[in-house]
Amino acid sequence: MSKQTPQLPMNRENPPSDVIVIGGGIVGMSTAWQLAKEGLSVTILERGRCGQEASWAGAGVLQCGNWHRRDPLVVLLRESLRRYDAFTAELREQTGIDPEFIHCGSFELLFEDQQYRMAASEVRAAESYRETYGRAVLELLPPEEARKIEPNISAEILGVKANSVNCQIRNPLLVAAVKTACLAAKVRIVEDCSVREILRDGDKVTGVKSDQGTFSGPNVVLAAGSWSSLIEREVGRLVQVYPVRGQIVLLERSPRLFTHIVDRGKCYMVPRLDGRIVVGATEEHETGYDKRNTVEGLNHLLTLCQKLVPALAGVPVVRTWAGLRPGTPDRGPYIGAVPGWRGLWSATGHFRSGLILAPITGQIMADLIIRGQTPWDISRLAPGREITKGKPMVEDPSGA
Repeated sequence: MSKQTPQLPMNRENPPSDVIVIGGGIVGMSTAWQLAKEGLSVTILERGRCGQEASWAGAGVLQCGNWHRRDPLVVLLRESLRRYDAFTAELREQTGIDPEFIHCGSFELLFEDQQYRMAASEVRAAESYRETYGRAVLELLPPEEARKIEPNISAEILGVKANSVNCQIRNPLLVAAVKTACLAAKVRIVEDCSVREILRDGDKVTGVKSDQGTFSGPNVVLAAGSWSSLIEREVGRLVQVYPVRGQIVLLERSPRLFTHIVDRGKCYMVPRLDGRIVVGATEEHETGYDKRNTVEGLNHLLTLCQKLVPALAGVPVVRTWAGLRPGTPDRGPYIGAVPGWRGLWSATGHFRSGLILAPITGQIMADLIIRGQTPWDISRLAPGREITKGKPMVEDPSGA
């Protein structure tokens, strides 16, 4: 266990950096790593321990949206997933830590006629991607064929929407690998360090003030997840992020009962290689910063998992927990320059897609800070954008 970082006076001056990253989750650390690899000096300031909030708490599902969609955010999701092989291979080579990135695919179980019709429509839409991926990305399997592949899924299904693109990652191992890679790249990491104020001279950012002193630098990246809107009131109006609780149940069964991610709607079961099964997740928008489990939430997950795979009824529960996803009013992240704050960049509000978007978000931040532009269309993700109430930018972009 790492030692507690000593608390320093707030007026203490620390060595300056080219970039200060507020937040040590997977997005913040991936951004810092990319910037450091391109030669910049980077400091991460993390209010707790790096990677121990939403990045750790999630189930590690990597999926990239409904195949009817072609909007810029879905384009980023699919491109970022395509980069994951190289991303994790580099991490393994540099750190010796294997994040267990697995091309496992997913089975969405269909119980009702409407679900079946919607799945069939999406399968038809996905045909246009066959050449891009070199295979069918979606197939609609009849019950008997699906149960030959996964014999333990429910016998009550009308069919299965089989996705060959969806993957899983062992997120606690991923955040450990990225943190190790950051340290190897000379990123300075300061934990147990809450940022109290973003400093500026006129409209130009000059650094931040924290409970471990002042950190100076011409660029600040806001990647503080669910806490992003609390640091600076004016910035909080431009970057509207709030916590969304997601409860998780961990089961254990060896040998494994299934090898695909098995899901229905927003809930899913992720089969780890060691026989553990991550069951998630609730989506609770009105709970604030409360990370406690509830009877209702756990009962919902346990009831659903038995419906999807009845053989799970006798499997022991290993652990339960909850995390706080960084939600936004339109479900889209804030990526780009913060208006009125020259040198302040936002990489936050990734909601259910922080893990999958981490590689490309880090690249976009490097593009913007070092080169002043990025080839990716992030216009609809801009901080300060007009929010259309009740109209999500993307409905369930990743499902993670």
